[in-house]
Amino acid sequence: MPLLTPEMKKALRRVQADKLMTKKDLAKVLSVTEKTAQSITKDNEPQEVKTRVFNAVVSVIAKNY
Repeated sequence: MPLLTPEMKKALRRVQADKLMTKKDLAKVLSVTEKTAQSITKDNEPQEVKTRVFNAVVSVIAKNY
């Protein structure tokens, strides 16, 4: 399974803050549950995620950076 790096998590939180998104909004954009959105933004530890989630995160970061 792909790994979300601390830098990717930080970038995702930056996008969330810049766009004034709630966790619910972020979950909708990523097409994941709110629980998953919380999990992938809560800390700076590397985290294994499903390929679909990884691709969604990378896509959101790329579109907004």
